[in-house]
Amino acid sequence: MALLHCEINAKSIRMVTSVCAILPHDTYDGEKPVKTLYLLHGRSHNYLVWTRYTNLERYAEVHHAAVIMPEVNRSFYTDMRYGVNYQTYVSEELPDLCESMFRISKNPEDRFIAGMSMGGYGALKTALSHPDRYAACGMISAVTDIRQHIADTPETNPKRQEFQGIFGTDLEISPDDDMYHMAQKCACLAKKPEFYMACGTEDHLYPETMRFRDFLRALPYQLTYEEWEGIHDWVFWDEAVKRMMDHFFPDT
Repeated sequence: MALLHCEINAKSIRMVTSVCAILPHDTYDGEKPVKTLYLLHGRSHNYLVWTRYTNLERYAEVHHAAVIMPEVNRSFYTDMRYGVNYQTYVSEELPDLCESMFRISKNPEDRFIAGMSMGGYGALKTALSHPDRYAACGMISAVTDIRQHIADTPETNPKRQEFQGIFGTDLEISPDDDMYHMAQKCACLAKKPEFYMACGTEDHLYPETMRFRDFLRALPYQLTYEEWEGIHDWVFWDEAVKRMMDHFFPDT
């Protein structure tokens, strides 16, 4: 496997930004398409964190899969009210750039997206905003109810100002940022991603995960849900990303 650190000029966010890529160069036979997982980081992390705290490269090697990890800072993968268009970058420009630079499949059936915590929200938002571009979406210990997440943030918490920069000073969440609305909107589509969810039973996001899991189960989505003992940490996330990749890439 190759591990690359790239600096690319992204037009949608109007700056040079960092990307980490795991690529199966030594197992590439030129025949089977290389499936790709876009793997998103959490609010307190950066684009390198999955390679630092998990066995991700080994999991990718087992499945002969590429993994792309972008940097989005603390944007919640959103086209920010007072900032740059990270959602456009991750959902549209980044796949086009990577598919032109690397030997990875351009087929939506071979394109997957996932993330943990804030990255789980970003993956879900990206998949539901472009349901025809992604075969599946993985949510690991994910933020799924952004309205409640903001409501639970005290006025004195610095996160409050971050949310205002992302969603506006009035903190009125648009339908496109509300994952309950987006899931309902896309449910009737013939072409939509399948979902994988995992959360630790001691995670502070566990109740939120249960609510969204039950909401999805009432809709016509293909959903795989797993839980086991764990908290909001890398011990859980390392196991979860392995299980998720085994689920996404069962034939490799």
